[in-house]
Order: sequence, then C-alpha cells, then structure tokens
Amino acid sequence: MVFQNIAKMLKDIINGYLYNVGDLLPSEVELAQRFNVSRNTLRKALNLLESEGVIERKHGSGTYVKKKIFVAHVHHMNSFSEIAYNSGKEVVSQIMKFELQVASGRIAKELNMEQSESVYYIKRLRVIDNKPAQLEETWLSVSRFPQLTISHMRNSKFTYIEKECNIKIIGTFETFSPVFPTAEIASILHTSTKDPILRIQTQAVDENYQPIDYSILHSNIFEFQVKYFLPRQKACQDLK
Repeated sequence: MVFQNIAKMLKDIINGYLYNVGDLLPSEVELAQRFNVSRNTLRKALNLLESEGVIERKHGSGTYVKKKIFVAHVHHMNSFSEIAYNSGKEVVSQIMKFELQVASGRIAKELNMEQSESVYYIKRLRVIDNKPAQLEETWLSVSRFPQLTISHMRNSKFTYIEKECNIKIIGTFETFSPVFPTAEIASILHTSTKDPILRIQTQAVDENYQPIDYSILHSNIFEFQVKYFLPRQKACQDLK
C-alpha cells in the first residue's frame, strides 16, 4: 500500500545521516508535498512509524525522531560481535540448536571434507539491545574443532578459532542476496514475510585458503545494517 511505501522511505531518511535522535522532522504539509501524497496518506505512514517506535509525535510541537536502527561501519573484516562492540553495542547469542550431523554433499563441499565426516550444526540468534538482529546457521568440522562447546558459541566464534585454536583467519568470502523470509524466520526476527531481509552466505578461510566454517545468515535490515568501506588497491601499478 502507498502509506507503507512512504513509511519505508521515511525510515530510510531517518536512519541516514540527516537526522539524529531527538531531531524535529518537517511538518506534515511539507512531507506530504515532498512525497506527493495526501495528508491522510502521510498520516497513515507516520502512524505506522509511531507504532514501531521510530518517531514521537508531540501535540502542538511536531514529530520527532525517537529511534534509529543500528548501522555499523566496517573498514575491514570483523565478526558480528566485533562489529557490535566497536559500535558501543553488546551482542547476546541465543543458542537455538547445537548438534552433530553427518556432512551433506553441500556442506562437505563448502568445508572441503568427506560426506561421511561429522560436523557441528549451530543455529543461534544474535540479539542487540533486546532486538533480534541476525539469525545464523553455522557448520564446522568436528575433527578440526573437537573441543567446541555451546559456551564458545555464546560468545565470538572467531575469537575461539583464533585465540584458543590458534588458527589465523585471513578473510571471508561473502555472498549477499535479498530474500523474503519464511514464516519461521520472520517469526524469529520479528518481521514480516512480506518485507525483504538480507541473506548472507559466508565462508572464513585460513592462511592456506582452506575453509574454516560455512554459515548462512539472515539479517533483519530494519534493526541492523552494516555499511562497508572497501579500500581500492592500486591496480596493476596504474596499468603500466
């Protein structure tokens, strides 16, 4: 519906650099003109944002920004926990599943192992400020990480791998795609099956470019966003 689209556009503007929490938004007349909609449609959009706690409307004063979603700025590879910590946030990991599985063909290929080998399957919900931000499914080799426990996965997976297992992670391969969540994922992330979320496939690699883990992440883009800065390398010595 039109008012829902207006609400999404307003939310994008609010979550940008233009406004801070507590700032006054333009009047209803100005916003209606800006989006070329009626005052009634604009009010419906504002009502939706108010119900989500994004804005606060004060009679006789105006409409104010009440909340912005968490946008993390990343300049190099970080774990989810590190991204949150560097932004002054704390992550709580809720372990939903921790079990042993026989590697499927897909998982065996991603981890460069035999199908008959055992893997850990961990499903955990990453929560920031009591809001579900990311659902993560991870597979790791049992033979490579025999001491892995639920306790390790309640904290940073990368910290365990690097600090306790002495494995250097040189980077990750990541594939991003927008998807509509299943009913289960939408329920876990407190979103709608009609609103797209971000699906990320990741594979960390060691110094020999051997895969360390394989993960599928579903991120609630309405509560958690990451802005990447990727430095440009000097290409072929300026093509000399």
